[in-house]
Amino acid sequence: MQDIQMSCRHSWQGFTLIELLVTLALMGILAAWGLPSFQGLGERSAVTSEVNRLQTALTLARNTAITQRSEVTVCPANDARSACTSNWNNPVMVVIGDKTSGIDGSEVVRVFPPTSGVNVTKSGHNRIKYSAIGHATGFNSTYSICPTNEQTSTSGKSLVVSNLGRARVAEDPISCSDQ
Repeated sequence: MQDIQMSCRHSWQGFTLIELLVTLALMGILAAWGLPSFQGLGERSAVTSEVNRLQTALTLARNTAITQRSEVTVCPANDARSACTSNWNNPVMVVIGDKTSGIDGSEVVRVFPPTSGVNVTKSGHNRIKYSAIGHATGFNSTYSICPTNEQTSTSGKSLVVSNLGRARVAEDPISCSDQ
């Protein structure tokens, strides 16, 4: 009886080398198949984050102009955050007044850090100025937001600012292949 119990205790359990190799091969195939989907997800997420950053900056500037009854400027900041630049991939700052240079730190309402993985271009002026009633008359424009990685075919988004100062996301995606 003891011999039977001893032989049951020593039974080997586990996987064979062939079973492990087949499992690893299947995992590798599934990972290679799903990787482009995850890259596209990251790119779409970066584009959406940038749209949200710009919409938030524009909405804050418009609301500040209305509540403080003064002009407010939105523009990309230089490294010292003392002047506006034309590169919308830089941090975006909201400034009290109609200023593009010689900006004092006390005039800056907020600075929005840049989003990595996207390229932003803007039609029209290098800045947007809101009047005391929240209008952006003469500063209506369109932002084109595209992912910087060209390995996938992720399309970008457009953010349109009207003369009334309202920002909206265009319904149709834009092609980023020519940007």
